[in-house]
Amino acid sequence: MKGFEQFRYEILTSAIAKKGGMPCDEAGRLAIRILNYFGFEDEVIDNLLDQEDRKLFYFMQDLSILQTAWEEAILPSGRTWRMFYWILNVGRIDEYASDAEQVCPEPGLYETLPEDAWSRQEA
Repeated sequence: MKGFEQFRYEILTSAIAKKGGMPCDEAGRLAIRILNYFGFEDEVIDNLLDQEDRKLFYFMQDLSILQTAWEEAILPSGRTWRMFYWILNVGRIDEYASDAEQVCPEPGLYETLPEDAWSRQEA
């Protein structure tokens, strides 16, 4: 399985677009929201998420793009404390992205230029 450091925005965008059946621009926005939490890690603690992003993460779990894990710690008071984690399912994401036939193609050079680049200015 690939390490997260080799993971790319484009791969996650393609996987979300294919598995979620959504347009590439929407999938790209969701990929950015997800990757902003993970940084250079492949897991993040649930406490960091706000309510709206937690809903997004549960949706991504339904698509098998994210998975959950938890661990318990015993507090000095004797109570059990559970910590929940979200984990990128890198193997499944790679599988979805590789199965996709260029679901979200990279825009060419001319498509990335702003509209005003196409106008000529009179001297």
